[in-house]
Amino acid sequence: MARPMIRTTRGVASAPRPQLTVVAPRRRRNARLVAVAAFFASSLMLGAAAFQTQLARRQVELDQVDRQIRVARNDFNDLRSQRAELRSPQRLATSGAAMGMTTAAKTEFLDISPEVVAAVQQSAGGVFDPGAEAQDPVFEEFKVVKSVAGG
Repeated sequence: MARPMIRTTRGVASAPRPQLTVVAPRRRRNARLVAVAAFFASSLMLGAAAFQTQLARRQVELDQVDRQIRVARNDFNDLRSQRAELRSPQRLATSGAAMGMTTAAKTEFLDISPEVVAAVQQSAGGVFDPGAEAQDPVFEEFKVVKSVAGG
């Protein structure tokens, strides 16, 4: 059997051993951090682009509704001016003269009892108030749309 080596190195002095430390493997922390930051930045930009697209689409819809409202108001004003023309005293006098009517020489007012007025109103289907707004189905539909849309 062979002899152990301890005896042969007995007289040899060895250098002190340096203190050993565990070295962690080098991480690519900066690369991961840049990748995550780039992902979040691109996600934010994509979200902002989608949001801007939605805003632009809704603004186009609002512009169309505003245009329709403007057209409806212009039509309403045109009809109101036509109505005023048709109801003007000068036009009524001219139309009456064309149909053979003449101007009254004397005007006489009659007193009507409130009971007769109430009976006539009831038989006609309600109270007629010339100062009240006329119920226009187009504007009624507009009111319904505005109430649903929250306006």
